[in-house]
Amino acid sequence: MTFLRKTLALSAVLAVAVALFGSFATTALAAGPPHTAYGTGATEGDAIAILAGTTSCATATADADGNWGPVALGATVGDCVFAAGDTISFSLNGTVAEQTETWAEGGAPADVATGTVLTVAAVVVPEVVPEVVVPEVTAPAPGATGNAGLAQSTGTSSIATLLLSAFAVVVVAGGRVASRMR
Repeated sequence: MTFLRKTLALSAVLAVAVALFGSFATTALAAGPPHTAYGTGATEGDAIAILAGTTSCATATADADGNWGPVALGATVGDCVFAAGDTISFSLNGTVAEQTETWAEGGAPADVATGTVLTVAAVVVPEVVPEVVVPEVTAPAPGATGNAGLAQSTGTSSIATLLLSAFAVVVVAGGRVASRMR
């Protein structure tokens, strides 16, 4: 009978352990690889800003060879949220550049060899009478991120854990009662 008790006790302990550890099991869906922004043809020291609309997401500085980047742009970078097909724009020394790229998971510039070569259009500054304009500030629409980065429970529910634990206690108690009867 001692063997039966030990076997039942071990079975109950294993059942409780499986139930408890199963209730904590989760998975997280990882975000895909980032879009990589880089370029050539800049002047040493040029400040390049990567923009989502008018929001600066990241910055880079051109090296002695005129190369800037690479800058990894994940689905979220600072205050910026990117989704497939969103437009990435750039500014060169504070002036918006003519070139844009389209954000894609794992994406890169259209010309992989040179990256994005930034140019700024000549600006004719007309005489402007200053007006006081209060811009309307609205929050950007949330991106369609699905479950990216969120833990999602795939284990057992709390009720199932409690029922399995209660069953284990009943099995142990039954084993003890059965082993005392002769």
